[in-house]
Amino acid sequence: MPYPYPTLWPDPALLHRPRRRWGRVIALVATGLTLACAAAGGLAVVLVPPVLEQLAAAGGGTSGTGAPSPRPGDPLSVRQAWAKERIDAALAVQHKALLGGDERGYLSVVEPTATGALDGLRIQFRSLRAMQVAAWSDRGYQPSPTGDEWTVRLSSTPCFVVPTCPESRTPAVMRWRIEDDRAVMVHWEPGEKDGGPPWQTDELVALAGARTVVATTPVYARQLPTLLREAENAAKVADRYAVGTAPVRYPVYYADSREWERWYGGKLPDWVGGYALQVTADRYELVLNGDYLLQAGLGELMRHELTHASSLAGSSGGYGAWWLVEGLAEEAAMNGAQPARYPALDEVRKFVKTWQRDLALIAPEDDTPDGEVAARYGVAYLAVHRLVARFGFAKAMAFFKNVLHQRREPALAAPESLGVSWAVAQKDLADYVRRTAR
Repeated sequence: MPYPYPTLWPDPALLHRPRRRWGRVIALVATGLTLACAAAGGLAVVLVPPVLEQLAAAGGGTSGTGAPSPRPGDPLSVRQAWAKERIDAALAVQHKALLGGDERGYLSVVEPTATGALDGLRIQFRSLRAMQVAAWSDRGYQPSPTGDEWTVRLSSTPCFVVPTCPESRTPAVMRWRIEDDRAVMVHWEPGEKDGGPPWQTDELVALAGARTVVATTPVYARQLPTLLREAENAAKVADRYAVGTAPVRYPVYYADSREWERWYGGKLPDWVGGYALQVTADRYELVLNGDYLLQAGLGELMRHELTHASSLAGSSGGYGAWWLVEGLAEEAAMNGAQPARYPALDEVRKFVKTWQRDLALIAPEDDTPDGEVAARYGVAYLAVHRLVARFGFAKAMAFFKNVLHQRREPALAAPESLGVSWAVAQKDLADYVRRTAR
């Protein structure tokens, strides 16, 4: 059965420990929410205000600015260039309004009768403003003719609090009509049918700190200060496990039971209490299950998930060493506590009786019973704890980088990073797991 969180960091007001719900990492392709490794590179997004202002100033008066007006018989490429120039001008108006906090201006490019687009973009605007959006960029696109309208699939990136950040490539689908040389949006919808980022579809409230931005639904608005405090404390720990530069901000979303089933596609195993989502190679976003809001263990779960974001950002997308990924996150979650205080030792003890001592084979399945999930996370934690204790933090992190970022097999990475063969290292880690779980 599931087991309680440790009592290392108890809230004195709580008389009972909650059931543990584990975090996990989900890698996906940003343009089609599939559980696969993101092949996208991580490019920093920088918006230059003067350029935005020049584009926005074009507004509806774009004639003569570049693309010639199409004439009968012109090829599609000419018509596309003409339409794109006007759509670009309308998008620039939206961008300027978004960063300036002008909701009316943001919606001014939308056809007044397009109520679905107006409602959706109004929610998006308010949620992005709540999360202190500081920059926005769109990836290049080519409008496709749809009768007298133009369909655009646009990939966009918001930066929260700071003006530069890794790409997120969040898709949206829209249709535009050109009227009096001006692009008017007649349809808008999120580009992912199964669920995308929360700010794109749901009303959010948010607070930002020095290292994190925490957002949730209005249901939990009163809890935002507590969530932000826990996230900020967790970020101080997670930053230590960064491979390279720590994330400029950690976006953390707290979902209630309904949003948990929808945000970023939902449909997770029952034992998952939070996940770090690989949006692109350099960008992770964190989603926590609001069913466990403010229960003891929130800090541990925050440290676990934020450490995924710091340690895996910039990786090449490999996720073949589950024990190393989750063990490092659990090491951060324990925050210096001794292994004897790890709450799953009983489960680990049962598990290792039949364990074949191969760390590559301990990842749980979606239908793995809770108790065995706990055991497998416990084995991963103990193995990484021993890795750090025996070889030192610097060498352990070099091994992590070698395996996860450079996608090298442990058999090749161990001699270079640890100075011993993987067979010797793994035997030592497995022996430690067995000794500690006695």
